[in-house]
Amino acid sequence: MPKNFKFLLIVFLITIQAVAQHDSLHMPLDIPLYLSGTFGELRSNHFHSGMDIKTNNEEGLPVYAVDDGYIYRIKITNNGYGKALYIKHPSGLVSVYGHLKYFNDRIESYIKQKQYKKQQYEIEVFPYKIELPVKKGEIIAYSGNTGGSSGPHLHFELRNTKEHPINPMSYGIRIKDNQNPVIKNVFAYPLDSLSQVNQMGKRVKLNITRINDSLYVANPILAYGKVGFGLEAYDRHNNVKNRNGLYKINLKVNGMIVFEQIMEEFSFARSKYINTIIDYPYYIKYRRRIQKLWVEPYNILEIYTQLVGDGSLQIKHGKDYQVVIEISDFDNNTTRIKIPVKGYHTKIIEKKKNIKTAFYIDQQKGNTINLSPWKIIFRPNSSYENFYLKITANSKKLSIKHPLVPLKKSYLIKYPLKNIQPALRAYTYLAVYGKSNKPKYVYTIKKTDSLIGYTWQFGNFVIRYDSIAPYIKPLNFKPKSDLTNYRFLSFKTGDRQTGIKSYNGYIDSEWILLEYDYKTGKLTYDFSDKKLKGHKHALKIIVEDMLGNTRLYKTTFYRKE
Repeated sequence: MPKNFKFLLIVFLITIQAVAQHDSLHMPLDIPLYLSGTFGELRSNHFHSGMDIKTNNEEGLPVYAVDDGYIYRIKITNNGYGKALYIKHPSGLVSVYGHLKYFNDRIESYIKQKQYKKQQYEIEVFPYKIELPVKKGEIIAYSGNTGGSSGPHLHFELRNTKEHPINPMSYGIRIKDNQNPVIKNVFAYPLDSLSQVNQMGKRVKLNITRINDSLYVANPILAYGKVGFGLEAYDRHNNVKNRNGLYKINLKVNGMIVFEQIMEEFSFARSKYINTIIDYPYYIKYRRRIQKLWVEPYNILEIYTQLVGDGSLQIKHGKDYQVVIEISDFDNNTTRIKIPVKGYHTKIIEKKKNIKTAFYIDQQKGNTINLSPWKIIFRPNSSYENFYLKITANSKKLSIKHPLVPLKKSYLIKYPLKNIQPALRAYTYLAVYGKSNKPKYVYTIKKTDSLIGYTWQFGNFVIRYDSIAPYIKPLNFKPKSDLTNYRFLSFKTGDRQTGIKSYNGYIDSEWILLEYDYKTGKLTYDFSDKKLKGHKHALKIIVEDMLGNTRLYKTTFYRKE
């Protein structure tokens, strides 16, 4: 038998074995799987790193380990994934389960012991391999709505040995789907000063007609020079109305693929580069994402499987081109749009407006802008490209108009403390008025002689004062009452200006674990955490806002164990 054949046979057998192993993963939920979010979906400043599985708008559904392994990470935060478990498997894969309501008894006991030891609700721990082993199909937790979730669901992820998120559908977590993706809009872009589309030197929305469920046709366009295309589209799944992200996009010119991307894997470190693949000014104005079907020079994402040059077209006068954009889901349900292009060089009627001001930000060097009493600092590599800002300032307000370019880093706004009365300095912070016209707290510190705000936002900035402590209200009990038959204590808390920074609770001077849901402002204590001695008990809750204003709630209650 030839050596090459033996080698290929071994590779084939290993591949088949790996695929079989992945296909045998246990489903994370034991209900029919429907998605409210897909892998690689375009989100605000990041790609979605897993799949969001619907839980029938319920909490408390059993969540199962998809394979044998051990829990190597537990993370609990008030935002993000909320309560999350991370399991390492013998295959090298890592599975992640987010927005959980609570864990199974064994894991719950383990993590609460750690929380009580550190006296904090938000925690991240890395158990040893032998501490929390799990079996395939074991119930590890129950679904919930914790963290940054906007409704009950399970966030499920798979990661490879590089800790890169990978598409769970390629590893056997499948969804029934025979629906074609939907095209909403297609745009053409002249990409330099000499290029044009329909005599325009700026973005042009194409007139498109839906022929059937899988085919659209655009009106013919006249174009010349370097031209790119942009797409607004979404995927559909059976029996749900959600508009989900696309799996595969390609662009063909006269039958040849010049651009193709497939959402199979990406790096968390590069997830913010999502802003390089969308028409960012359009997104800021309309809150809708047009995906570019060409690659900008500063785009370092590794999601592209085929590229000719940067994916843009060089349209020549007098030549005809048949452009076809194909979008496909994981099950290869495919929708196409045909775009006839005629090369035609003529006078440009309207060009893209390039606004220049006195305030120029160099992408590599950054810049410091002094407009007394304000100082604005953009650090080096804060953005992907150079840009101009519109800025006005007086002693009370700083206005920074959005440059319509995405940032890679926050920038700094400084205000001199000498301009603030000494008695008010402890209560001072920076706030921004955005589109909602309501002041929003900007993360603010006081350092040497300056008040410093760190922000990604643009708008109208002002100095504000907050000396009012957060509020605390009992929800499910009355002070000095008998709580023997109660399972939980619940409180409503909140802060009307800067937000909650910390919270702590004590019963009979011993620290208790309070769970905080920032979406509802609810604080909860579970009486099953520890046995109380005696009948009468002293309760104390302390909540602090971002400026250190503190509210103390004290009462007594009665309880027999």
